[in-house]
Amino acid sequence: MATLQKIRNRAGLLIAIVVGLALFAFVLGDMLRSGSSLTRESDLEIAKVAGKTLMYPDYVRKVEEIAEIQKQNSGSAALDESMMDMIREQTWDLLIRQMVMEDEYKEIGLSVSSDELYDMCTGRNIHPQVKQLFTDPNTGVFDTSRVVYFLKNMEQDQTGKQKAYWLFVEDALMRDRIMSKYNMLIKKGLYVTSEQAKNEAAEKNTKVNFKFVAQNFNLISDSAIKITDADISAYYNKNKHKYEQEASRDIEYLTFDVVPSPEDMKNAADEINSLFAGFEKSTEPKQFVALNSDSPLDEAFYSKGKLAPEIDSVLFDAKEGTMYGPYMDGTKYKIARLVETKNIPDSVKASHILISIDQKTDSTRAKAVADSLKILVEKNADFAELAKKHSQDPGSGAKGGDLGWFKQGMMVKPFNDACFFGKKGELVIVTSQFGVHLIKVIDKSKEQKNVMVAILEKEIRPSDRTRDNIYLAASKFAGDNNTKEKFDKVVTEKGLNKKIASNLRENDKKIAGLENPRELVRWAYKVNKGDVSTAFELGNSFVVAKLTEIRDKGIATVEQKKEEIENMVRREKKAEQLTKKLNDALKSSSSIDDLAAKLGTTTGTAESISFSSFSIPGAGIEPVVIAVASILPKDGKLSKPLKGNNGIYVVTIDNVTQATEADPAIEQKNMLNTVQSQVDYKAYEALKKLAELQDMRSRFF
Repeated sequence: MATLQKIRNRAGLLIAIVVGLALFAFVLGDMLRSGSSLTRESDLEIAKVAGKTLMYPDYVRKVEEIAEIQKQNSGSAALDESMMDMIREQTWDLLIRQMVMEDEYKEIGLSVSSDELYDMCTGRNIHPQVKQLFTDPNTGVFDTSRVVYFLKNMEQDQTGKQKAYWLFVEDALMRDRIMSKYNMLIKKGLYVTSEQAKNEAAEKNTKVNFKFVAQNFNLISDSAIKITDADISAYYNKNKHKYEQEASRDIEYLTFDVVPSPEDMKNAADEINSLFAGFEKSTEPKQFVALNSDSPLDEAFYSKGKLAPEIDSVLFDAKEGTMYGPYMDGTKYKIARLVETKNIPDSVKASHILISIDQKTDSTRAKAVADSLKILVEKNADFAELAKKHSQDPGSGAKGGDLGWFKQGMMVKPFNDACFFGKKGELVIVTSQFGVHLIKVIDKSKEQKNVMVAILEKEIRPSDRTRDNIYLAASKFAGDNNTKEKFDKVVTEKGLNKKIASNLRENDKKIAGLENPRELVRWAYKVNKGDVSTAFELGNSFVVAKLTEIRDKGIATVEQKKEEIENMVRREKKAEQLTKKLNDALKSSSSIDDLAAKLGTTTGTAESISFSSFSIPGAGIEPVVIAVASILPKDGKLSKPLKGNNGIYVVTIDNVTQATEADPAIEQKNMLNTVQSQVDYKAYEALKKLAELQDMRSRFF
């Protein structure tokens, strides 16, 4: 306990140093750009929720903290942008949840004690995350002594990374525990009555067979229905609650793709031709390719028919040193040279023991373990038993390290070469990105001729001059067609390939087909409807866009939903006419078949329908019809007209199979479990909605 308390009392100095300069640069840059002072804190607000404000520097500090933890876990010096995006989103969710929930916890006096934290780390109720961190990878057994050892010795880490990591783990454990306690309080307050359980069982188990007559809405043509502005307004005012929406934008855009010009293609051809003689004369063709090619050398051997057809036909049976090319393949010019011919097996059977390289086991230690295991096998120890005990490849380890038969190129190169170029029965130790492998080559197939072909490649790339010309063309288009009317006119007159992106959210980072379009999305939230953008440079394209629709958060306007409302009003008017038609026919109909005959249609049949059924055969998804049919008695009477999704229905019940007697206690328990399972998600989401989150991330990202 003293160790844990000591950890909590010390600050994470490393993280503060890492982000300090970045935050200072941000604030200073903002001051220089806008003339703002340090007192204008509103410029740094990134969120408001539950009456609290999240500041940009605090958010960035937490992002950097989690990024450092991720680097430590992965052993990476840097994280790519996709990983950073994931960390930013994770950090956002974490901080918003904390702001939403902290007052709730305080109001009901909920907390996590130091005793609870101790219990989760080294006590009787070990948290799953702690178990995962401190389980021996070789035995699969968790040992609390490993946790204690780590806590006692982490202060000796001069970098401070181990302590920073543990503080992060502690914080995660406490957040998880307090949220679990809060959700459990809600779950314990939920109850399902025996009457509810009885009704649920009846609804699920009672089956009905019924006949129906349907009058589909498409029996009346759309053109026969007159819709007025008053109809639309009345429907909209009555159903406004259905049109609540989040903020979004629609754009139309044109892309000006940066592709090589004829001059660029000629330059690439000249360059590949200039390398031909040197490649042909080189005594080290593989090194020549490594130094001069735009793509890395493929040192794999290929059997007959496995190379590209144009190379295979010329080089497979040729002499070593034979050249082919230059030739064009997609966006590249290539020259191929036959480097080596060798007889190797088509496939190999092998077993291995993998010793992973991680934070606990470095490469030197992993190699030493592999060496020790090799010595044991050479002294007649059972390879399969050692693999089961020591291999950290869960797939093959359980099978005694057996990988079965595999073809050339299926394994990573060091592993592949050790197996295909090693001797049958040989024990080989190699290192790959997965760790250190002790390999036993068990068997090989019959050897056959294979060849290695070195391919020198030059990508046909657009030059800076080409890129500049395309940028000028895109900029000129944007300048000449800077209004909605001009943009639409030129697109129509020239038949340009206009593209559409709909329902863009303020924090969206992706638009299909565009590379890194974040700035384009941000632009869409800063301008007015109908505005045309300047040329955005997005990867290998320049994009000119027009904002076509603005949807603000809240209730959609009647104009935005006009088409949808027209369809609903048309459906309502058709329903009125068809209901009247059915009511008139019902007055003189004695049976469902009689009703069908009067309407000039046929009778449909539905069998074994329960309250929870999804659809009616031959009619589609009709929850209202199913709900009514499931509770009607078997009395031979015809129902009143029922408005469904696809038309108006009249039903009559043929048969009712009563529910079998169910154990009410079991049904009650199942219902309660279902309700309680929704608490973990719904409780927080309800509180977050009440907290009225204002997301202002788009100001910064």
